[in-house]
Order: sequence, then structure tokens, then C-alpha cells
Amino acid sequence: MKILHSVIPNLTISMNIVMLIVVYLDMRNPKMGFMGDTPYYVLAVVSAIVSLVSAVTLYASYRKKQNQQNNPENILD
Repeated sequence: MKILHSVIPNLTISMNIVMLIVVYLDMRNPKMGFMGDTPYYVLAVVSAIVSLVSAVTLYASYRKKQNQQNNPENILD
């Protein structure tokens, strides 16, 4: 689980930077059609899925910390 907490947020940042680069390149040269091809849609779907997984893992760790703070007797378990 610790691997998810370290890899997924970094992967999310990387995917979103790639998306920004593709959008910028398409704005600079729309004739190349970066945003109209299938690879862009695949990149967008993968980026959305990775972002969703990142949000779920971060929220789960937040909830776990909140439960530990509210129930101090469960810390030793």
C-alpha cells in the first residue's frame, strides 16, 4: 500500500504534465492534430483513471488517520 501512496501521485503529476504539453503543442501547430487522434483520447482516459485512483488512495489514507486520531485505543492494534 505504501507503494501506491508514493507512485500514484507522481504518476498523476507526470500524466497531467504530458497532457499540458500535448495541449500546448496542439495550440502552437493545430495542423498536426494532436488532440484529434486516438492516442490523445487514450492518454486522457488513462490520466483520468490515474487521477481518480490517486484521489481514492489519498482520501483513504486521510480517513485512516482521522479514525486513528478519534480512537486512540486503536493505535496499538
